[in-house]
Amino acid sequence: MVDRDFYQLYKQVYKDKNLFQVNRKLPTNPLSQRRPNSVIVAGGALGDEGKGRVTDELSHYFLNKLGKVFHYRDNGGANAGHTVVVKSKKIVLHQLASGIIQSGCSVILSRGMVLHPEDLVAEINQVKKAFAGQLPAKLIIDEMAVLSLDTHRAFETAIKKQTTQVDSTSRGISPAYADIIYRHPLRMRDLVGKNFKAKFHHHYRFYRDLIRGLGQNLAQIEVVRLQGGKLTVGNEDLFIARLTKARQQLLDFIKPTHNLIDKAWQSQAGFVIEKAQALGLDKNWGTYPDVTASDCSYEGVHTSSYGIIDPLDISVKTAVIKATYTSSVGKRRMPTRMAAKLENKIRRDANEYGATTGRPRDILYIDLPMLSYLFKVGRVEFLTMTHLDISYKDQPIRVCLTYKLNGRRVGYRPDLAFLARVEPEYIDLPSWQGEELEGIKKISDLPMSTLQYIAFISQALSCRMLMATTGSERSQSLSWLPI
Repeated sequence: MVDRDFYQLYKQVYKDKNLFQVNRKLPTNPLSQRRPNSVIVAGGALGDEGKGRVTDELSHYFLNKLGKVFHYRDNGGANAGHTVVVKSKKIVLHQLASGIIQSGCSVILSRGMVLHPEDLVAEINQVKKAFAGQLPAKLIIDEMAVLSLDTHRAFETAIKKQTTQVDSTSRGISPAYADIIYRHPLRMRDLVGKNFKAKFHHHYRFYRDLIRGLGQNLAQIEVVRLQGGKLTVGNEDLFIARLTKARQQLLDFIKPTHNLIDKAWQSQAGFVIEKAQALGLDKNWGTYPDVTASDCSYEGVHTSSYGIIDPLDISVKTAVIKATYTSSVGKRRMPTRMAAKLENKIRRDANEYGATTGRPRDILYIDLPMLSYLFKVGRVEFLTMTHLDISYKDQPIRVCLTYKLNGRRVGYRPDLAFLARVEPEYIDLPSWQGEELEGIKKISDLPMSTLQYIAFISQALSCRMLMATTGSERSQSLSWLPI
């Protein structure tokens, strides 16, 4: 698939001064359509776009307007890292949805997730510590959510020693999802069941034998922890003891959610669905083989919600990208990697280090062949931009318009072997000074170069604008909703 003619669009925006109405709010409120007051937020690129920040703002909006919101985390596990800043208080979340920090919000961790009990307890306690010993929101963990345990992390570590092809967060995500395919997953309901110890003893022995087949000893393998550092898995009794302790602290949160989701979806309350990772990391649409194991597209919510939530019924389907650049963490090497000097500056200014692993992220120029592909296969309708403030007056914004392979124009393919062979062709667009956006509350007050850029990118991705952020605080944002 060769992408549309972005050169012609450039002429319309920058030569003919056509802003495609991005300088004003939407003419009608999309939140009044389909299932009213429902939004699903996905990553539009390669992860780390700021989805947690966006879903936090949407939940805050619904709470103020309706008094009640359900915040639904759809996929992934401890491999996610969502950072939210409220009143200069920085909260880094991994398995908890960002709505957990808001009073009046009901947070549902769905059956589409893979959850690590001990890390989840540590994360809950971390949020409690920041809020005077209490969780601001109500937390409900689906009893059918799959467990991702130290055994999975150890197995992932053992596999990684056998291959150098793929990088990972070492959080045991892929092995946990693989257990579903192999039809022997442990779920949250097993953790709270009466005979849980027998099931977990059997599970330990199963993975002990698998890992022994790879020439390693499960008890001696070191695994990562949320609090930092590593610990050894230990013997069977220690493994069960740790889970028993976590079990006691999670018992009150674990419940059946089918009827709850059904009733919530039939209500008029706000409903925010938070995806993890991104379309560019999806197991089907991502940069193979450096992808995640879960469904990062909107379609995943149909499965995780027991078929109750049809993506076609959601009012607003938005994907988030960083406005002026893209970041990537892992072993993948993309054709649009930024020049080192500018990469280092952006990495420093925007704190571009993995929220889960701390790894420095690669910084890429905006890649329209990739983004337009992902937005098309993802069926994205609205665009949200973060980091509008990462722009420098003396540094044009470089955007990839097309790829060339052997002298011919080619489109994007989700295949790193193919992408290693293409040559990107760029255009430099007028920039602005990021600090100029501080305090701007009205879309029409944005600099002309910013409005032109927003018009160009949103039209290139065939989307209407929904939101943009101009800083890390919740108050530093702009909305295109007519509210």
